[in-house]
Amino acid sequence: MTLAADRDVVRRLAAELAAIAGQPEQEAKRAAWRRLNGLDPIRPMLWITEIPWGEFEHKVDELRPVCEDETLRGVEMRLRHQLFTARRLPCDEVVDDIWWVHKHIGGTDFGVPVQEQQLVQEGGAYIRSHHYEPVIKELEDTELIRMPEVHYDEAATLASKAFFEDLFGDILKVTLCGPRQHFFTGWDHLVRWTGVTEALMDLVVRPDYIHAIMRRMTDSFLARMTQLEEQNLLDYPHPLLRVGSGAAGYTDELPQPDFDPAHVRTIDQWGGATPQIFSDVSAEMHDEFALRYEIEIMSRCGLNYYGCCEPLHNKMHILANVPRLRKISVSPWCKVDQAVENARQTYVFSHKPSPAILAEDRFDAARAEADIRDRLAKSAGMPCEFIMKDISTVRGDVDRVIAWCTLAYRILTEVPVDGLTRSRTHLCGSPGGALC
Repeated sequence: MTLAADRDVVRRLAAELAAIAGQPEQEAKRAAWRRLNGLDPIRPMLWITEIPWGEFEHKVDELRPVCEDETLRGVEMRLRHQLFTARRLPCDEVVDDIWWVHKHIGGTDFGVPVQEQQLVQEGGAYIRSHHYEPVIKELEDTELIRMPEVHYDEAATLASKAFFEDLFGDILKVTLCGPRQHFFTGWDHLVRWTGVTEALMDLVVRPDYIHAIMRRMTDSFLARMTQLEEQNLLDYPHPLLRVGSGAAGYTDELPQPDFDPAHVRTIDQWGGATPQIFSDVSAEMHDEFALRYEIEIMSRCGLNYYGCCEPLHNKMHILANVPRLRKISVSPWCKVDQAVENARQTYVFSHKPSPAILAEDRFDAARAEADIRDRLAKSAGMPCEFIMKDISTVRGDVDRVIAWCTLAYRILTEVPVDGLTRSRTHLCGSPGGALC
């Protein structure tokens, strides 16, 4: 195909997306997300992400790429995935007529090299396994974690924007954006630098060493937030299709009442954190070596999301110390009834059903339904969102993705709203609660 033909393909797909974005149901979905995130009684919302498109995109006509130009092929695939989700996967993902162009911002990373061996899963969404060689071994090595020197490449940013405006600016709203949320995954980085087993052992053997790493990393992240705000590189938090490891962040509570559109602050945005490696670490150690540092970051944000794959049912009491915590991840390994029992206020429960249901020899619809209904029953009193994510494989079978979404959407849309009345009080008097 010629470059002109590639452009025609992309423009056609963009027009199809814009048409879907203009349907009234999109605003209805936004309104529903705002209600859910505001802890109003509403039926549970559904989202799916991290799909292993590579396993089946060459088998399905509407997913099969045709562009030859490398850049346009990437744009084409992004549009095809969005269109497939909107048309074939019943869920509450909002389709916008916005094409985001991210500002070219440098100097924000921690600067620590990662020495890693990977075992790649062909066609899947993820690397099958990782092995990390320690690069931070001693206390003095913490100096490898650099303080940020944030800088904005305006010329490169405007060039990117001009490219997309020329491509389909008459179809989609080509919009510049800087960071719109702050999700601190400090321990994900730490174990890549120290080794997983080594870091967990050092919680006991060398606690001061671990504290030094976390202190340096937290200071670096806080400095990054400050510099982004001071250089006016942050952007308005809406529409935000994903918060942390959860789903949509539409809310009537952000930005703050004194918001100045010309100068977005971190307090106008979502924040959050997760220490996934702490799945089997005690609540006391979780608090000491992770949460106390994470709270420094989340204190600067208007609303917060916490968690990812780690089970948090036995740590709900320490999470009550997080200011303006609104959403909590309820992973496949979380005991839902205990999470509800231990919660000290109302949160959005961000359910993550196990993606293993999509990876077996055959898709067991009855077991998938039982899992969803069990989570619903045990979540009484908590607003819920259900997210299928971390899908490493579907055995090349897109039909089971469609089947799971169809089944989950049917169940969740049948939940009576009057059955979701909260049994708990949203405690605005919790730490930092003046802004909740």
